[in-house]
Amino acid sequence: MFLQEINRTYEMIYPPTFHSKYNEWWTLQENTDGILEGNISDEDVDFGLLILRVCLLSVQCLPHSRYPTTGILDVSLDHLEEWFYSLANEIEKTQSAERKPTIITVQHRFYHVCYLRNYAKIRKCWAALSVTVKDAHEMGLHLKDPGIPLSDLSMEIRRRAFWNLYVIDRFMCSFFGYWPLIPEGYFDIDLPHDSLRTITIRPYILTTFTDRIFYIKVARYLTAFTSPPSWTTDQYDPVLVSEFAQRFKEVVVDQLPPAYWLDNPDTRWDPAEPTLLPKRETLHLFIYSAKASLYRAFADPCNNLHYGSNTSSRYGTDLLALSHRRTLMDISCKVISSITRLYVLAGDDEGGTCEQMFLFPILLVEALACLGICLLSIQADTRQLSNAGIRFSPDSDLRYSYATFFDAFGLLSRQAPQYGIAKQGLNILEGLHGTLQSSSASPSLLRIEDHRTAATGRETHAAGGFHLEQALMTVHGHGGGELPGRVFIPLPEWLPSFFDSPGRCWLFRDQSAFGDLLA
Repeated sequence: MFLQEINRTYEMIYPPTFHSKYNEWWTLQENTDGILEGNISDEDVDFGLLILRVCLLSVQCLPHSRYPTTGILDVSLDHLEEWFYSLANEIEKTQSAERKPTIITVQHRFYHVCYLRNYAKIRKCWAALSVTVKDAHEMGLHLKDPGIPLSDLSMEIRRRAFWNLYVIDRFMCSFFGYWPLIPEGYFDIDLPHDSLRTITIRPYILTTFTDRIFYIKVARYLTAFTSPPSWTTDQYDPVLVSEFAQRFKEVVVDQLPPAYWLDNPDTRWDPAEPTLLPKRETLHLFIYSAKASLYRAFADPCNNLHYGSNTSSRYGTDLLALSHRRTLMDISCKVISSITRLYVLAGDDEGGTCEQMFLFPILLVEALACLGICLLSIQADTRQLSNAGIRFSPDSDLRYSYATFFDAFGLLSRQAPQYGIAKQGLNILEGLHGTLQSSSASPSLLRIEDHRTAATGRETHAAGGFHLEQALMTVHGHGGGELPGRVFIPLPEWLPSFFDSPGRCWLFRDQSAFGDLLA
């Protein structure tokens, strides 16, 4: 059921081979005293750990309310998970540190990394990932030619193992500012061939690994732009950001097969692949979140909030910078919409499944922060325009952005009593929410009943015009001047970190923000 319906194994294993080995393994156990007694081979110990790690990820990802176990299991799922976790750790301690790793070693360690990440055990996750990458390096998984004879299937499994490690390594870099464990230029292994199990042939090939191919593409394409601190100056150049975004569209978005299109995806194959719908939505979330990271430095293009937070602006105001703010708002709304749909797919629109305790709430907090800062910046702009005697007409996109922010903040509020990450995120965003809600800068923007109506006929800013932006450029001109009479707006304490580090790791600069939740 797990491999067919839930599928959080990231296609690290090949199901037919796994099932065959699984049956052999259980036959062996019937004739031995068990793993802990040391009566089976190292390879079988590793496979036993792989089974436990897959089961742990399965139990962790189950929406418990939809999978009742009364009359089926003698213990609760929580008790079963605790038992599996303790057993896996106990077995792993019996392994010799000197023994050579195998592909199964890398696989079960990878699942342990995913399990720890899902529960926000970030330090333990980083330590486990370091050990896994070390094993992968010792095995030569980073090499196109490892120097040993391998079948096509074995080589494909190695490619999948390496690139899955690459994706999670880049996740840790972009979110927490860690050094990459897999440095660019030190591997030459090909991308996975994506051809082990074909779902469709025509009009295109779609496999169970297709979405992972695009995770790899996104991770590779954004590494040079959003991760290394030495390259952050590129993120403040409006022209360079536009060029990079266009290449991202060509290399990633335009290459998506119809079943994964961002707009109007082809859903004909959803019944044939039970995991296709959640895979599509999760991939969309990953792409939108990556796109948002390109524009995050332009949340305050007119520098009003920079002025209030005593941080320096790194670009001049022009129409392109103003356009980037609108793009960031639009993409942040799409991130929030994807998260909301994923909650519904999991059977709990308040985010009740265990896996969502970290990743989805963190992405929700991040998107709310970006969207809220954009809206706060717009409030400052409207006050400045008002002082200059200039009025503008709020468009449907702007109204929709306000509605999305307040609705998503409500979702986070409903999660907060159950989940620590959501609760801490709520604490971080409360001041921003209060400032937006109480502002009198532009009452027409804060009529929530109008916002939801606007959402039904929403147009993108490219097609709908730039009412606010045109007004701003009337005053600023293309040379970038300053509006008279800056108006004080209460600013979040974390705003300087946001401006100094537009990458995702700004959220974790203050180690006390989430306390022991990310231990």
